[in-house]
Amino acid sequence: MTNTTAPHTTAPASRRLPIHGRFRLPVAVLLALTAIIVGIGVQSFVRRVQTFQPLGVAAAVTPAGLVVRGVSATSELRVGDQIVLVNGELVAEPEELGRQLRRRAVSEVVALRGEAMASLRHRLPGLDLDFPYLVLSAIAVIYLFIGLYTLLRAPSRQIYLFHLWCAISTGVFLLSPSAPPIERFDRLVFGLDLACRLLLPPLTLHFFLIFPRRIGSQRAPWVQRAIPFVYLPAAALFAIQLDWMLSNGALLGIEPSERSSVFLDRLSLYLLVAFAFVSAALLLRHLARSPGWQEGRQVMWIALGMAAGYLPFLGLYLVPTSFGIGIPEFVRAFAVLPLALVPLAFAWAILRYRLWDVTVIVRDVVTYTLTALLGGLGFSLLNLLIRRGIPEDLELTRNLTTVAGGLLIAGMLMPAKQGIGTTLRRFHYRGTYRRRRALSQFGQELLHERDLEQLADGLLRELEECMDLEGSNLYLVESGRLRPLRDSSPGLAAAAELPLNGLDPEIWDQDFVVLDGPTLPETELRHDQLLYLDGYRSIFPLTVRERRIGLVMVGHKGGHVPLDSEDTMLIRQLLNQAALAIENAQLLEQMQRQLREVVELKQFSEELVESTPAGIAVLDSDRRIVLANLAFAALAGTERGALRRRLIDDVLAIELPPPSGGVVETAYVDHQGREHQLQLSTASFLGDHSHGLSVLVVHDVTELARMEKALEEKERMAAIGVMAAGVAHEVNTPLTGISSYAQMLLARTPEADPRHELLRKVERQTFRAAKIVNSLLDFARASRPDPEPVDLLLVLRECVDLFSERIAEAGIELRWPAEPTEPGGFTVEANEGEIHQVLANLLVNAIEASIGRTAPRLTFELTGDSEQVTLAVIDDGPGVADEHLGRVFQPFFSTKLESGGTGLGLAISYEMVRRHGGELRVENEPAGGCRFTVQLPRRASSHRRSRP
Repeated sequence: MTNTTAPHTTAPASRRLPIHGRFRLPVAVLLALTAIIVGIGVQSFVRRVQTFQPLGVAAAVTPAGLVVRGVSATSELRVGDQIVLVNGELVAEPEELGRQLRRRAVSEVVALRGEAMASLRHRLPGLDLDFPYLVLSAIAVIYLFIGLYTLLRAPSRQIYLFHLWCAISTGVFLLSPSAPPIERFDRLVFGLDLACRLLLPPLTLHFFLIFPRRIGSQRAPWVQRAIPFVYLPAAALFAIQLDWMLSNGALLGIEPSERSSVFLDRLSLYLLVAFAFVSAALLLRHLARSPGWQEGRQVMWIALGMAAGYLPFLGLYLVPTSFGIGIPEFVRAFAVLPLALVPLAFAWAILRYRLWDVTVIVRDVVTYTLTALLGGLGFSLLNLLIRRGIPEDLELTRNLTTVAGGLLIAGMLMPAKQGIGTTLRRFHYRGTYRRRRALSQFGQELLHERDLEQLADGLLRELEECMDLEGSNLYLVESGRLRPLRDSSPGLAAAAELPLNGLDPEIWDQDFVVLDGPTLPETELRHDQLLYLDGYRSIFPLTVRERRIGLVMVGHKGGHVPLDSEDTMLIRQLLNQAALAIENAQLLEQMQRQLREVVELKQFSEELVESTPAGIAVLDSDRRIVLANLAFAALAGTERGALRRRLIDDVLAIELPPPSGGVVETAYVDHQGREHQLQLSTASFLGDHSHGLSVLVVHDVTELARMEKALEEKERMAAIGVMAAGVAHEVNTPLTGISSYAQMLLARTPEADPRHELLRKVERQTFRAAKIVNSLLDFARASRPDPEPVDLLLVLRECVDLFSERIAEAGIELRWPAEPTEPGGFTVEANEGEIHQVLANLLVNAIEASIGRTAPRLTFELTGDSEQVTLAVIDDGPGVADEHLGRVFQPFFSTKLESGGTGLGLAISYEMVRRHGGELRVENEPAGGCRFTVQLPRRASSHRRSRP
């Protein structure tokens, strides 16, 4: 948030400045230079990318032909083979060999091996990518686009230098010269890369010597004199390198060597580091001079960008390289990646934080210019009339006429200036001019309005209409918070209350405040940034004698045009009057509200005593009833009028607790012989005029005690039902999607495809899951689904197949029951989906209990007779603690809550089995482990078929 005391606005970020005629030549030169760097850089990039694919063979031209000197293990060639044909083409040069081999992953090579001709296969080795170079190339593209964007959007001398800095940085990151340079193009790339690397450090320092600079301020003289010397070290290093390339050191007398070349490379790195530190020092020096808001934001963003980009590059790349320390490839890639933040921060600082009041400045300039022209024209006409109308010999008359006419013209200039200014304002504001002038009269009308809501709403509507605002709102200070008058406003997001301390306290000391939006990804946005995102652009505080009244928040004018200085001054003058009117309306409303509260409180107190279901009686010091409500009279079984002045012991044959002795429960038998459970409490009246009075409160909790007992049993079922309904509701939607996609894939997969059966299993399981979900919904509604024949052994095998992967991962040995011999097998009448869910829950518990055990086993026992079928699931896990055996089937009880358990699986299973007329039991095995037994009847009973 930007606090401001002088009127100013922020130029819209989307406004594009035109390129004037005096800027066309520098822009064209810079674009041409950028095109050269990009063109050569792209060719260099293509060549560098080709090197990512090794040939796997090295060959040299000999008198006998093209002979292999080295070969990789992926080739059938041998050292000494003479290559004749590659992929059916004659090959005589190494360059041609490389082109032919790169065309195919596996090439057919005809070579002369000894006296025999051999047909061989050559396979290219794997790619050897240079990730740091690819990262730098991507950063080069970022530099290029940012430089072009700033150049075309806001051309100026500083922008020219910034664009050149971006273009040179693009060359440094993109160019990749070969070592040593052999061809002409290689030498061109080497020279251009050398020039860019040597020019980047002084160019960076040059940029910081002139940026940021206050608009209209003069540059220090020493800066202009120091700029040429900044480029001297780079020029000297470039001259030495150029001498080595052209004359092998003959011109300067410095012979090239490997040692001197390494020294110059390190010297260029040291030069970059040194100039970077000097640039940082210039930034700190500028901050120390307390720059204005605009410059401070510019410097802040530049400093953040440099720190985030250069510090990792300096610590992870330049320093180790300078000391000859080897750097892993991923570290180099990580070191160069943040360099992209530097141009981004620069561009944001240049383009975002430039403040100017364009329309007002232009209008004032035109006003003063026209006034000056009018005055000059008047003086010129006066001089012409005097020279032609008054003879030269009447010099005194001519002088007096000149002075009088000059005074007359000068006196007319001020009204003329005001008239010109008024005309330009009419043209500037067009349809809103009259409404803007009416704002001053509206401020006087506000002082006569007493209704706060109408006053505030009228103020906002008048502001929006007269100033052509996109939206506005008034936040009033109430109980430590800022409450919006409007819930919503056209052009703005829905308003919400704000904490009073959520905004900068200094906002109340300013005439107005311009809001800034979020600039960096932050973990939590400030309230002023949230207001910006809601559409607000300026805040006007309302205060009266240092008392905070509220905040008027407004958006841009129509067409997203910012407020200019005249707009803010006009709004401020109106709000100064509105603040006093709002304070008066608030005070009047507060008095009316307090009066209503007193009357309502009296009525509320009387109605509270009468309408409360508790019996209330006021007793004097002799324990006589002074006042009693209807509930107390009903409890005593008499009229309320007959209770007055009667002893409480005669009305209720109970012993009263002492005052402030807490709540006491006691039994009471009324006059009809019915027993009641009462809660009694007494309290003494407070104050100097209590006269020994006390209040007795009697609660009849007979029905409550009876309901508590009835609810104890229902709570268990209600909890299971609610949770089951919630789970079923949440699961149904993704199950529908899975089933649809499975059916689509199944329709497109041939039956011979091995995946066809897997998709068929997915389809069956989604159908089964859907049935389970529907069963859960029926379970939540306490419904009774119609039973059908269900083979428990078949359902058990399907459950085991469903969890086969988990069973295999845990290494669990399964022990199955013998096949059934009696008629009917293990078939029962039940709902298959619910039985499947019960067995799945038991199987999951057994698998989890077996995880981590040595050679775990899982045993299934199935027995049946003519009446029922019994299934036991036995694991050899740790079992269930004795104190927990009685709570296993209670809702929300689980020993695995910390690992994600909900405590509902066994509770739901218990209810499903019970609903089928069966029984689910749990017990520990003597040798260790746990046994869960499911007992189901063969036939479903008739009462379970009916639905409630």
